[in-house]
Amino acid sequence: MNLPVEVIEAVRDGRCLVFVGSRFSAEARVAAGMDVVNGRELAKGLGWTRPRVRPGRPAGPITPSVRSAASEWERVHDRVSMVEHIDSLVGVGSCEPTRAHEFIVRNFDLVFTTVWDDLLERAGMQVGRSFEVVGRGETIPDPDDEVPVLVRMRGGFDSTLCVTRADHEKPLWDDDGRRQMRKLLRKSVVLFVGYRPDEEEFEVLFDELTAAYGANLPRCHLAVAQGRIDDYQWQRWVWRGLLLFTADPEECTDAMEAALNPC
Repeated sequence: MNLPVEVIEAVRDGRCLVFVGSRFSAEARVAAGMDVVNGRELAKGLGWTRPRVRPGRPAGPITPSVRSAASEWERVHDRVSMVEHIDSLVGVGSCEPTRAHEFIVRNFDLVFTTVWDDLLERAGMQVGRSFEVVGRGETIPDPDDEVPVLVRMRGGFDSTLCVTRADHEKPLWDDDGRRQMRKLLRKSVVLFVGYRPDEEEFEVLFDELTAAYGANLPRCHLAVAQGRIDDYQWQRWVWRGLLLFTADPEECTDAMEAALNPC
């Protein structure tokens, strides 16, 4: 793994804007001896099936859609059943925060996340940092060392869960919120960690940030979890201005820890 120097310097200088994905939760489940359900498997666990390709249309890669599957589950059953089922598939139960969680809460005063569990908050409490939790669409307060901020862009396993198409159609930020995000994105080095670029979780997040920014995002870095990606995905995201390197959450944060605090 070649950890970008730009990212290391940005973390050291407090200029790194970090987005934490669900592969953090996956590592915690592995450590607890639990099965791991990734984004593709979650969609299938909610009943997603591959759509038929119409004759004459190119049969490109199809990303299993958690949004579509969750929307259908909610329509057939109900909202409470949907939330409970997703929690049963990917929830962390009694899992403990990992080294990756602890690194994030120690080194960042502002953290954005698309995970649904509470491992980041619990990691913060363990290291003596109580994060102010901000929900989707809420005003983001100015963070500092005394009052760090955690922005939950997809809510949690309760009434705040954001997963269906209808959930995502609700405005993410108002005009003031979009101006604040543009400022943060413009002045920061952006790091996505705990994601895969061939899963819907990251695609939706990237599209939402692009819409908030109002243009192509500035230089961003993505630590690709769970191994390599195919050439199609690599070229697709490089074309969108994303710089990719392969690293699972703990691998990435351990490397940053070593770079920031060399022996």
